[in-house]
Amino acid sequence: MIKNLLKRNYSNLTGGQIIYNKLLENNVEHVWMSTGGAVMPLIDAFYQGKINYYLPSHEQSGGHSAAGYAKSTGKPGISIVTSGPGFTNSLTPLTDAMNDSVPFILLSGQVPLSTMGTLAFQECPSVEMSKPVTKWSVLADDINNLSEIIDEAFKVATSGKPGAVHIDLPKCVTSSKTDYVYQQKTYESNIIKNIEYDKIKNVINLIDNSKKPIILLGQGCNNYPSLVRFFAKNCNIPVTTTIHAMGCFDEEDDLSLQFLGMHGSAVANYSIQDADLIIALGTRFDDRITGKVSTFAPECYKAYNENRGGIIHVNINEKEINYVLESHHNFNMDVGDFLINILPYISFINRNEWFNTINQWKNKHPFYYNKSKTGMKTQQVIEEINNSLLRNNFKDYFVSTGVGNHQMMAAQFIKWKYPKSFISSGSLGTMGVGLPYAIGCQIGNPGKLVIDIDGDGSFNHSLHELKTVKDYNLPIKIAVMNDAKLSMVQAWEQLFYHERYTATDLGKNPNYVALADSFGIKAIRCKNASELPGFIDYFLNYDGPILADFRVESDLCLPLVAPGSALDDMILKDNKIEVDTNMMPPG
Repeated sequence: MIKNLLKRNYSNLTGGQIIYNKLLENNVEHVWMSTGGAVMPLIDAFYQGKINYYLPSHEQSGGHSAAGYAKSTGKPGISIVTSGPGFTNSLTPLTDAMNDSVPFILLSGQVPLSTMGTLAFQECPSVEMSKPVTKWSVLADDINNLSEIIDEAFKVATSGKPGAVHIDLPKCVTSSKTDYVYQQKTYESNIIKNIEYDKIKNVINLIDNSKKPIILLGQGCNNYPSLVRFFAKNCNIPVTTTIHAMGCFDEEDDLSLQFLGMHGSAVANYSIQDADLIIALGTRFDDRITGKVSTFAPECYKAYNENRGGIIHVNINEKEINYVLESHHNFNMDVGDFLINILPYISFINRNEWFNTINQWKNKHPFYYNKSKTGMKTQQVIEEINNSLLRNNFKDYFVSTGVGNHQMMAAQFIKWKYPKSFISSGSLGTMGVGLPYAIGCQIGNPGKLVIDIDGDGSFNHSLHELKTVKDYNLPIKIAVMNDAKLSMVQAWEQLFYHERYTATDLGKNPNYVALADSFGIKAIRCKNASELPGFIDYFLNYDGPILADFRVESDLCLPLVAPGSALDDMILKDNKIEVDTNMMPPG
């Protein structure tokens, strides 16, 4: 329903100037841009200097930086690129943002309308290419519609389940002028905020009568850590999370089981399989957290059939309810609204038997690795980073990662305490995002500690962004795990391809210390674990950007739920590693 109208006079402004003003009206402070002929009328508007803009070394990195900003702040990330390769280089961050539910807006230049369809220089079908990987993609073919399109882009990107939006901007539209007076529409939300009392009563009865309940937190909970904590503590229910919700619930709390899934904690995987009630808040069920879908949470389905449990699924996106698996008590609404409705009715239940079982799993199967006798492993480095964070009393820090073993090991060996503090690629699994994410995160959180824990293979995709770090003097701490291998993929070759190692040996990596020095960035190297405590303290406390080259030994990341396996059928430290080589490896 239209709530009111606001008149905006944009007479005698170019399309580029209108867009610039609309960004200001939507409280945009930071934009990542890569210039080029088709987008210059828009780029020129930024000469006013009211919006901070950043020039990445590559359009893909610029898009990921904007997404890193959005992941860490919750505000929309804005990327501006030119036509043709500018746009195609942005398809990966566009897809990555969409898959990870990140509010992200891509503005791409396009050839003039009169030349579209003529194979003009740097022309490509941008809208057609981006539609499958966005919430909304549109060609802005009329200057008189620009204002409305920009407002709609922000609404679509941020409302409901956030996601990616793309606007294609022909040069003739951004360069022409208008005398149009736009009446800006504002809308009342139609999202359901209240639950009928009978449904509340049913939820409370399920919680009170369950013997083995568990709370599963997804990304949709990150804005409500206090509500989540109040709910879990006052109901006395253990908590596990997806990767994107790590830190929403303090992992040092006794109720925490840490994260769930393929490389998740054994206690989380065992607990979810044995639970009679799952309260899934703000998450979709994907293969990385369910394992083999037909084997997921068998006790929960048994309890539902006996009218004593089941799966409660709260998700603001209706399409994701009953999409991967069948849930039983569904609420298509925001997590915060759901919790506000039920919190007045909850009560503390003694669950000693359930917690005794959980604590046995915790004690028997902690995250584990064999320490190196002569050098060091990635897990040792990350453990010491976690120790240093605690030792130096760092607050509100952020950690970005690339994709690979180092990503999962960071998830395992850092105790996550703050929501939105783990900045990484989820369902798309995009390599090369660690440093760009850190750039966007640092810009969005000035004065906060930002650490990029990166694998060498992933870092090699975006090491050129060291220039961006230096150009804007961003005090990012860059920790490169250097084993000259694509360790995660090589592990799969070991497990599933009879050790036929192909295309996973990186050969001779760059001298990362010399490389960072060439950009004017402080760089240091660590070769064995005995150096770590003092080395990491210096690294994290350094005043400015710094790169550390850690010469690590490769290792398997365990536990591992092999493809086609149930969550409680994990490869653990005390297992003889035997897998069905006829199954495809993860990812």
